[in-house]
Amino acid sequence: MIELARRFLSSRGIHYLATRFGNTQMRSLSFDGKFDRGLWVFSDENADFLELVERFSAGGHILALGCGTASVAGKLRSGSFQSFLGVDLSTEAIRMASQRASEKVRFEVGDMLQHRCERTYDVILFSNSLNYVNWWCRQRFLRRLAKNLTSGGRIIVTLAQPKRYSGLLNMIRRAFVADVDRELEGQGGHVIAFR
Repeated sequence: MIELARRFLSSRGIHYLATRFGNTQMRSLSFDGKFDRGLWVFSDENADFLELVERFSAGGHILALGCGTASVAGKLRSGSFQSFLGVDLSTEAIRMASQRASEKVRFEVGDMLQHRCERTYDVILFSNSLNYVNWWCRQRFLRRLAKNLTSGGRIIVTLAQPKRYSGLLNMIRRAFVADVDRELEGQGGHVIAFR
C-alpha cells in the first residue's frame, strides 16, 4: 500500500501538488517515490559549485536542507569543512545519503521547514530544494535561518530552472545582500549566495 502511495504521489503533476500543499507524510511519500524509483539521481555538482561551498564554509560547519542524496557531501574536500549535516524529509534520500556518512558527515530525516539549528553555520545550503518551500513563507523562513549564520556565513541556493523560479530569485535579491548571483558554469542553473 505504501509503495502504491509513493508511486502515485511521485507521478507528474501529482508530485507538484503533494509537495507544495500536502501534509508532512504526503510530502515525504512523494519525495520517497522519486528517490526509490531512481527518478532523482543527482550527482552533477560541478567544480564551480563546489568551490563556492568550500570558500564560504572556510573550514567550518555546513547545513544542507533538502539535501536529497547529498552527493555534494562526497565531493567536498574533507579539509574544507568541519561538519556537514544533511536534512531531508525523504527516508529514501537519507538512506542513500547515509552511505556518505562519516565522523564529519551526518544525516537526519526531518522537515526543513521545522528544522531548528543546533549551532551556527558557515553555510546553509539549498541545492535545488528551496523551491519546495511555499512562496508565502520563503522570506520569513530564510530570515529565521540567517540568524543561525556565523559572522561570515552565507546561505547558498542553487536552482536548476532559474527562469521558472525567477520570483524566488527576485525575492532574495530584494530582501537580502547577495555576494554571488550568477549562472552556474557549465550547468545552466543559477547560484545565489547571500546573508
